[in-house]
Amino acid sequence: MVSHLLLLALSAGIARAADPCTLATASTWVSSEIAHACELNVPFDKARSVSVINSTIQALQYYSLENWFLNSPDPLIPHNVNVRALLENVQKTTSTVGYKTDWDFNMAITDAFNREADGHTLYAAACTESFSFNLPFSIATLAETPFDLIAYPTFLVNYDFPNQGRAGMEDYFESIGVQVRPLDGSRVLAINGVDASTYLVNLATESSIFNGLVGAYETVNPRYMRLMARYSADTDAGLYTLEVGRFGQRAFYPGANSVTVTLETKEGIKTVTIPWAATFIGSGNSTASFISETCLAGVDSASRKRELKKRSVDASSMNQRRKAVVAPEAQGPIRQAATPPGARVAPPGNIVQPNLTSFGHFVTLDIYQLEQHPKVGVVYFEQFEPSDGTDAETYFNGISNTLFSGLTALKAAGVEKIIVDNSGNRGGFIFAGAIAMWSLWPQDLYPGFPAVFRETDLIRRESDVAAQSGLGESEYSYFFYRDFNYVLLQNNSQFMATPVPQVVNGVPDAYSKQFLDDFGDNSSAVTNFTTPPFAGEDYVFVANSICASTCSIFSSYLFQKHGVRSAVFGGTPASLVSQFDGGVKGSEVTDFDEVIFELQLAGLDSDPAAPQPLPVSASFTMNFRNAIPYIDKQDGILEYVFEPDTKKYQFTHDQYFSPQKIWEFVAEEFFGN
Repeated sequence: MVSHLLLLALSAGIARAADPCTLATASTWVSSEIAHACELNVPFDKARSVSVINSTIQALQYYSLENWFLNSPDPLIPHNVNVRALLENVQKTTSTVGYKTDWDFNMAITDAFNREADGHTLYAAACTESFSFNLPFSIATLAETPFDLIAYPTFLVNYDFPNQGRAGMEDYFESIGVQVRPLDGSRVLAINGVDASTYLVNLATESSIFNGLVGAYETVNPRYMRLMARYSADTDAGLYTLEVGRFGQRAFYPGANSVTVTLETKEGIKTVTIPWAATFIGSGNSTASFISETCLAGVDSASRKRELKKRSVDASSMNQRRKAVVAPEAQGPIRQAATPPGARVAPPGNIVQPNLTSFGHFVTLDIYQLEQHPKVGVVYFEQFEPSDGTDAETYFNGISNTLFSGLTALKAAGVEKIIVDNSGNRGGFIFAGAIAMWSLWPQDLYPGFPAVFRETDLIRRESDVAAQSGLGESEYSYFFYRDFNYVLLQNNSQFMATPVPQVVNGVPDAYSKQFLDDFGDNSSAVTNFTTPPFAGEDYVFVANSICASTCSIFSSYLFQKHGVRSAVFGGTPASLVSQFDGGVKGSEVTDFDEVIFELQLAGLDSDPAAPQPLPVSASFTMNFRNAIPYIDKQDGILEYVFEPDTKKYQFTHDQYFSPQKIWEFVAEEFFGN
């Protein structure tokens, strides 16, 4: 335990300290002020920053949604952002007056991409998210009954939330005299002097990176739910858990050093101010070592080329690389500390874990039969990507086999209806979603939506090289894709050789011809089902709007093609309708390193139009392909299709942490006895 006197000494000494990063890393837990002083101590480097912003702007040619998001055709999905203009303003400042600190520069880039809120697209420099910022409480918006139109924010002490990797945090807060356990369960009336519901809705709506929040999802409801504590699953350990929620845990500095809340407690109205605490998850114990070990790039060009040589060149490896996924809720080191490899058995007291007979478990997939409604089964998809080291081929086979054996066993046990719970699912391998779709409807011609790549002169030349080489290392190899009759493309003229001109929001743009992913000649390649195990009316989605990327494409497909209904829980306190799949439906995400790899493969890495490797360590991902919907085609892309819920409910005090109770409730609501 850090002593109260020591913490006071650290706080008082922050201005005098020769090295703020030494203070910030000397203890497991420190104040957010001390942590942020370390971030601000990294000086702005003009030459390095000019290189970063120039390559970031050059990478925009791979961002397939750039012009689409200039002006949204759907008022329910409000995208109106000129990200290029925002970045060019950063470029101008960088090359002239510069920024006060390296943190200010990095956050300017992050802010520009975060405004897009498409989930796939974000820039985050490693040294801006090297601390995890935490509060000792979370918030859940709860109602008296699921049918109430209004729900109220509730104060939840989160020290006992399982699997969150925050050991020692309660001792830290106790040492500075902050005691929150007596406040557990209180209704939150106001936050920082603003009505609590209004404050939280505004926080989700603005989703400002300067308040430590990432937009990630297209609409307000899933962003709001990301703030909330809720049941979810720990994708490393395979355990159900309670998410802290982004109100109580943030990867970026939260913009203030404390939060003031007014609570309705058992003893009456109380107003308390609670500080943020930070724990270091980067590397280095001084500013110099923090810069060298965390902030700067650690992979040189030769290493990148060696990595290229390691990559397999067959079609299966491409299926192992294609992803549609958003960033996880908690930073990697936090998850890793929370869940030892191989953990599976729920710890005592983890009331989130369902107490049901399992009909199959594989990494991120669980199958159950309900106890109170034995004719109803549950298929819970945590996500479509393993986080426990399982290799892609093993994962794909496991998902396929578990779905087949589990659903077959459920039918034999008398199950007639299925609940598909995708709450909190952030996506993953596109192929894993395809396996799930084809397992449920093996007679469909293909699983998923048509897609298009964006084309520029540089991308066109990359596709030409890929077509000529015939080796298949590139995303732009035409023979990885199929036409609308699900026949493999035979040449580049069916794919990208002649760009398809479009005018998007008044801006000329060009895209490839529409294509389908190659997942095999037919469904027998991925499933043993030859007929659908259940009909469309036999399924119901359980969702909390947080369903992204591969999850969203999977859900949208079942909604649009097979009319699957949905029960959506949560959202803003007075919202009457939610998008059940949450958005982020851009077909595929790529990261900046993959862009560099592709350019190196094509021998175009020195081309004047090509972005160059970043001199800093950063996560930089972009939406890489657009999906084309079956409905509302006048809107052009799947991103703008708003799929409303069938029924909307609020979480109650005994449901928000219990998927089992939610499933039994939905079974009664949709299927009766």
